[in-house]
Amino acid sequence: MNKTKFPSETWLAAGFRALTSDGPTAIRVEALARNLGATKGSFYWNFDDLPSFKREMLALWRNRVAEEIESVSAVDASLRLERLIAQASGSAPDRFGGRQVEPAMRSWALTDPAALAVVNDVDHIRLAFLTELLGDIGQHDPAVVHLVYGAYIGLTDLAAKGVVDIGAALDALLKSVSSP
Repeated sequence: MNKTKFPSETWLAAGFRALTSDGPTAIRVEALARNLGATKGSFYWNFDDLPSFKREMLALWRNRVAEEIESVSAVDASLRLERLIAQASGSAPDRFGGRQVEPAMRSWALTDPAALAVVNDVDHIRLAFLTELLGDIGQHDPAVVHLVYGAYIGLTDLAAKGVVDIGAALDALLKSVSSP
């Protein structure tokens, strides 16, 4: 075993990889330590316990989503839709689970109330932004906002499986709802 004290980011990345590859039950101290070649002591150097680690994973995902929305909000209004599509086409870095993070977080939310609360918060943040963005291009129907967001959620799952180019699909959908 490696006696190095791994930084918390290394542990969190390992947690996301475990989540995306094997689901929420794979987020276990022993398994993470084994996968990193680390001791459990290195884990406990960074985190009080497994529940605090999971809370940090959830907070990291939520904060990154909020930062992404904030970065899109900061650009000129005429470029926001394009930037949002580009961002949606991307994914988390591979070391943090890559394209599989969104579907994995939603799967985790099915069995964990804390994960569900964070997913609901992320949905609220994204829906509020999407409502504003679509309103800026003249689309004020809440049903259309939900349709676009629902398509995004489904497309992230398909993109994680390599079935669809999420950027092209979202671009086509958004062009269709913004046409007169």
